[in-house]
Amino acid sequence: MVNINLLGKKRRESKGKNLVYIALLTPFIAFTLYFLGISMFVVLKLSWIKADQVRVDREAEAVSKEMTANNELLKKFVLAKYILGKIESLNTGKFRYKEYLDQLVGLLPEGTVLKNVDFSNKGWISVATSISGMSALRLLESNLSSAEKLSSTAFSSVFIEGVSRDKAGLYQAKLQFEITNNAGK
Repeated sequence: MVNINLLGKKRRESKGKNLVYIALLTPFIAFTLYFLGISMFVVLKLSWIKADQVRVDREAEAVSKEMTANNELLKKFVLAKYILGKIESLNTGKFRYKEYLDQLVGLLPEGTVLKNVDFSNKGWISVATSISGMSALRLLESNLSSAEKLSSTAFSSVFIEGVSRDKAGLYQAKLQFEITNNAGK
């Protein structure tokens, strides 16, 4: 009798099939694990990128708000500078009445009263004064003829139009002050 072992042959066949399955399944599992690893890396990288993007968006919003605030300050600064420039240009274009009067009064001795000041002639100031006595009149003439006193003012020259004495004993003097050309600068 011949002994037939059917079980062993099936085992050998199934062992061969298992090897084929293992040989095919191993690259598939390796590829699947590689793909899952890459997918996990991409998902993690995307979440980091998204977190960075949110942080950058917040910073951009903060910078934008700061720029807007600075823009408002810049607008206020430019407006204030413009207004101050306009004021300065208006002031430089004005005739300096007070400065001229202060300098005139500085040349007049004690006892001299300004009666009339006329700025109508361009470059000249006409002045009428009342002087209390002869000593004050001589002091006025001395002050007006002094080149040193005149050089410290905005006037280049002074002309005495006339001096007269009224009934009360006061001297009436009419003077012309020439304004220096660069006095306004």
